[in-house]
Amino acid sequence: MNKEVTVFECEKTKKDYSISCARFIGMCFVVVCHLMQREGFSSWFNGIHIEWAFWFNVGVQMFLFISGFLYGKKDKIEAVGFYKKSFPKLLVDYYVFIVLMLILISLSSLMSVDKYDVLNLLTFSGTVDGLVHLWFVPTILFCYLLVPVYSEIVNSINKHGNLRFVVESVLLLLIVHMVVWRFFDFFIPAWINCYVIGMLYSKIEQRQTLKHAFYIVAIASCVIIISIQFAFDYFIYGDLSEFNSSNISSFTQYGHVFLGIVLIILIRFIYDKLGTIVRNHFVLDWSDKYSYDVYLVHHVFILSAFGCVEFISNRWVAIPLAIVLTIFSSMLLNAVSTLIRNKSFLIIRRIHKQL
Repeated sequence: MNKEVTVFECEKTKKDYSISCARFIGMCFVVVCHLMQREGFSSWFNGIHIEWAFWFNVGVQMFLFISGFLYGKKDKIEAVGFYKKSFPKLLVDYYVFIVLMLILISLSSLMSVDKYDVLNLLTFSGTVDGLVHLWFVPTILFCYLLVPVYSEIVNSINKHGNLRFVVESVLLLLIVHMVVWRFFDFFIPAWINCYVIGMLYSKIEQRQTLKHAFYIVAIASCVIIISIQFAFDYFIYGDLSEFNSSNISSFTQYGHVFLGIVLIILIRFIYDKLGTIVRNHFVLDWSDKYSYDVYLVHHVFILSAFGCVEFISNRWVAIPLAIVLTIFSSMLLNAVSTLIRNKSFLIIRRIHKQL
């Protein structure tokens, strides 16, 4: 029996630790991104000013691709069963975190929220200063909502030969992009397609010819898009987004998607070559279990008004303390949420028995 698979978890049976390694690095990238953002960390190279936080936030795209990849490997996803297993993991942890944060905010003068902020947080329709990273939760929920549909389509496409598989895959990505752009403007089409590409890649990986072609296309797309973005941002216009905001935003977003994919491919390749020397997978197992909760809580200790650097001027003390608090808080959040889920399931079972 497989362990429940969530956005940050992989399958229990025949676990692919190369995926776990990529997820762990993606999680570290997100934390490092916000540390860099907090400190305004940047570099100058021959007159070029590079803000590194923008590049390290690719960890989010890595998460989306990995989650899509894991679900794409499943031959059949039954919608009701999938929703019953998957949504409680995301929702319970999220709401426990939000309730605790709202209590903390109400008891403190460091942050403030009004009734509309509370409503936005509870309905996934907005975020507040200090918790802006929570934009990711409605995005992954939206992806999860459509997983059964994507799964049927991807499995149907997978029945055909390579040429038809490629054509129909490209059409699927174009349709998803246009539908999200036209009817769901709250979401970014490139991020949704990042998830879909992950599902498609789970099938591509089984086709040796297409797998190598995919590597070439992903690497080439990453290099070309980022090179163009780099040229515009640092040499021509100073900011590519000023050139043509709508189309260029999508262009640069897909560059980030392919950067995340290439990083995952590279990490898995290195792990497959060197992973045999690792005998203890404690860190990766920990990351698989807690990385979603790490994502939820880390921002509080790093980039909110409750951040450690707000109270401790010595960065060599504040930053390690923020990381330690993130680790323990994520474990506590996971434990409380798991307890609530287990108690809820028991109550529901008793009600069903009585009926």
